[in-house]
Amino acid sequence: MLWRVRMTLVDRPGILAEIAVECGRCEVNILGLQVFPTSPRVTDEFVVSAPDGWTDVQVADLFETAGGAQVAATRVSDEALVDAPTRYLQGVHEVLEEGRDVESVLRELLETEPPDVADYSGHDVLELSRRSGSVIRISRAVPFTAVERARAQALLSLVSDAGSDTPLISPSSVQPLVPVVRESTLSDIEAVATLHERCSIATLYERYQVPLRMPMTTRMARRLVAPESGLALVVQVGSDVVGHGVLELVEAVWTFQLLIEDARQGQGLGTLLIKQAAGRAKAQGAARLTLITAGSNDKLLRAVGNAGFVARVERHDGNVQITVPLSAVRAIATG
Repeated sequence: MLWRVRMTLVDRPGILAEIAVECGRCEVNILGLQVFPTSPRVTDEFVVSAPDGWTDVQVADLFETAGGAQVAATRVSDEALVDAPTRYLQGVHEVLEEGRDVESVLRELLETEPPDVADYSGHDVLELSRRSGSVIRISRAVPFTAVERARAQALLSLVSDAGSDTPLISPSSVQPLVPVVRESTLSDIEAVATLHERCSIATLYERYQVPLRMPMTTRMARRLVAPESGLALVVQVGSDVVGHGVLELVEAVWTFQLLIEDARQGQGLGTLLIKQAAGRAKAQGAARLTLITAGSNDKLLRAVGNAGFVARVERHDGNVQITVPLSAVRAIATG
């Protein structure tokens, strides 16, 4: 039976030895230890195995007898033996790669499950600031240490820098706002993922040439906003990201693939994206730009024509490749 025991101690040499002797006398085995420095006392956390039948009161009494104060004993599972920094790194992975909510991950890491609930007598409140200015509040019966507060804020800041806390975008407004094309950043991860969720299966197939499973993973969204061999563009109308395109160098050929959500098609946004992509490809030294789509995509052909290009259209493996010359295009610097 495993227990987590947290207490404060007088910070003096030999105190841990006295606790170890007392635990050994009662056949309680110390399996893990974390030290949270404070002044003038120190907060220590032990993970121990106690004989079957022991209660939290017995465990707490043992450590109080050994010299501890403000002792809290809680039943735990084998996961409590995992190294704390490793658990926090795994938490980052779960938020960024598996799409878990950062608040639920933090609650697991800080172990706020009953009896450590918000209305428990004497609970402590941890307030963490998001990049957006909003605040996450987490409560626990056992007081948070300064180290735990710093770890939690560092995790939240890290995933926020990667864009995980960007608010989900609601369906696009019908208000007449001026569209803006800009290069995407990691803060666009959620917006681009939500854009894909608003698109029909047919629109997604024209973009990717394969059926695309939704919802999109965070890893795929990261690649879409920050491709390895090029750059990505988004079309923003007000606070909504309604279009997206990836400009990449593939086997010495500059290619561009774009996506406009169904509700915004036919409004000239595809043409706007193509012009911006062509200018950025020209700045990279490209003589031609190739657009790739699935099957017969008349909308894309019209967008290319509206952009003023005379294109060469070819079919390869069931896909359509539309190649446009860039000799008359004005270069647009990236970055």
